[in-house]
Parts: sequence; C-alpha cells; structure tokens
Amino acid sequence: MKRLSPYLLIGFISFTFFITGSAQTVNEPPKPKWDYQIYLKQPAKEIKEILYEKDCAPVKGSLSQDKKTIILKDYEEGKRVYVKVVYEDGTEEEFTKSSCFIDPVI
Repeated sequence: MKRLSPYLLIGFISFTFFITGSAQTVNEPPKPKWDYQIYLKQPAKEIKEILYEKDCAPVKGSLSQDKKTIILKDYEEGKRVYVKVVYEDGTEEEFTKSSCFIDPVI
C-alpha cells in the first residue's frame, strides 16, 4: 500500500474546507428599521431644530406623547446629532448627542 503525499493530503483538506465554507454563505437579511430616541431633561414644548452635526442635514424628529423624549425617524446609526429645544418652562437649550446616547425605541 502506498502512502499519500503530505502535499496531496494538505491540498485535499484545504479544498474541502474551501468548498464547505463557500457553500454556507447566505445573504444577510436586511437590517430592521428602528425609530430612535433622545431623552430630555424635562418636558419640552417644541423642537426648534434637529441636524446631523457633521453635515447639518436635517433629521426627522418629533416629541413623544409625554414630551420627555425626541423620537427620530430614519436616523443614520453612528452619527452625532445637534438639537435645539424649547422646554415647557420657556427655557431654550442647544446640545449635541453622540450615538452612544441615542437609543432604539423598542
């Protein structure tokens, strides 16, 4: 009985792993669309402005029913947001929130 060459054996094993790995590739399902939220310090009366900080593109947003959070529609994950808000007591506040403080609405 002849012995197999080590090169032939390594080639066969590599080919087997390659075929097995490529057969298991599956298209990933699309990422679900989420609304995102920013928590406010106190209830707000209105949102003056919501923009992405880097390019100043507008972000769609509205106040929640309790007026303590801003709900963002079509927020692009990972981007910092600039907000200008008027609270119910009449005070105005401008702030930025990094993506770490913008949470999905579940």
